[in-house]
Amino acid sequence: MSALEGKVPPPVLVVLAAATIWLLPRAFEPPGILSQAGLALVVAGLAINGWPKVLFRRAGTSVRPVRPSLASVLVMHGPYRFSRNPMYLGYAVALLGWSAWLAQPWGLVVVAFFVAYITRFQVIPEERHLSCRFRAQYAAYRRAVRRWA
Repeated sequence: MSALEGKVPPPVLVVLAAATIWLLPRAFEPPGILSQAGLALVVAGLAINGWPKVLFRRAGTSVRPVRPSLASVLVMHGPYRFSRNPMYLGYAVALLGWSAWLAQPWGLVVVAFFVAYITRFQVIPEERHLSCRFRAQYAAYRRAVRRWA
């Protein structure tokens, strides 16, 4: 178990990644269509991220990713039919949109780093916890639904 597992809240990582993308030198001015597509991806990503939070609240379970022990219910409907991590997927889509909006090709490297970091230090520890807490139910879910979709 690493000292970084579950320590940095994912929204903090998203803000840091977005700031990094913003601070990277721009190669060119974004054409209008790229900015519009980027904005659409940001909105879509935030919607993908927000939908599971609504489902968690309705199910009466915790949304706090740094405290997986608070999970009381395994939510497997809505976007969870397609991805085991729609909240993180939504953040990644929003960061891709931010990169497109800024016409920042190096932002793709930042998004890849975000996905790798989240997978290693957030998703894998969460999966370990859910495997212990919900055993057979989570094992069947893992077989049926991809991690990132």
